[in-house]
Amino acid sequence: MEKETWRVPVRIDFAGGTLDLWPIYAMMGGCLTVNAAVDLWIEIEVTRGGQGYRINSRDLEINLRFESWPSEPPRGLSWVWRVLDASGAPPASVALHSPVPQGSGLGVSSCLGVGLLGAALGEEAGESLASKVPMLRDLESMELQTPTGWQDYYPAALGGALALHWDGPGPRWERLQPHPGLLADLVVFYTGKPHHSGLTNWEAYKRFIEGDKQTRGALHDIREIARDMALALPSDPAAVAELLEREGRARVKLSPAVETDAMRAVRDLGHREGWYAGMKPCGAGGGGCCLLVVKDGRREEAEAALRDMGLPPLDLQITPKGLHRL
Repeated sequence: MEKETWRVPVRIDFAGGTLDLWPIYAMMGGCLTVNAAVDLWIEIEVTRGGQGYRINSRDLEINLRFESWPSEPPRGLSWVWRVLDASGAPPASVALHSPVPQGSGLGVSSCLGVGLLGAALGEEAGESLASKVPMLRDLESMELQTPTGWQDYYPAALGGALALHWDGPGPRWERLQPHPGLLADLVVFYTGKPHHSGLTNWEAYKRFIEGDKQTRGALHDIREIARDMALALPSDPAAVAELLEREGRARVKLSPAVETDAMRAVRDLGHREGWYAGMKPCGAGGGGCCLLVVKDGRREEAEAALRDMGLPPLDLQITPKGLHRL
């Protein structure tokens, strides 16, 4: 038997979420999203060979064993089964550990999907793995029974910071190098409340298709913000902070539930104490994590304030690495 350990990053999203749902980007004449892989690693241990099959999630405390590969998804780990089944080469044993909770807004399920598919096929991050993302997108729609976006897969499949251009049947990707000043002032914290991006995006999706003026107006605003974000990320941390704040306001127009009490408390305290520059929820909002940019030299003060509020910041950095084998 051969045992392997794979690591796949989760992601943060700077701008453009929801625009990556088909046919929204097509109906809008092309859109753009900006996101990045971060060094919070989902670990996947794979064993090839041996009798039977085993799927283990240490975090969920689920340990499943099968004499033969099941023909239907097992309860509790259906997404894992779905990706491994679609790979055509499910390993004998898969053990999972994630440092990030479900509902974090950091794309855990999508990034895990990339990790599972790549590990099953023995394929690390790169254009070949990225070419398989449409299959994962369709599997996720089967899993959730809703339309799904597909920007979240690409940081795991490619690594680094990306501008994804949605102006054709699949995205074009452009690699970005975030400004060093931004990296010094960027904080990610968990609001303490999980969210469900599939349901949140589904409500916006329905209203957009139905022609709701407020929803369409908000998504047009988000499209312009994302285009500006792709230019600002490598060059202007102050502009990034302003754009995060603008996108956060636009997302509240999609649904008032996007902004939580914790987010309002952070904004109010940060303005009073002078360290706040801009913030947006990760993913679809309504809980999960937030991106916060603080003013120059105020990071330690802001992080101490977040800890006092019971919202400890996550220890992470943008990473050029996508899925890789140790």
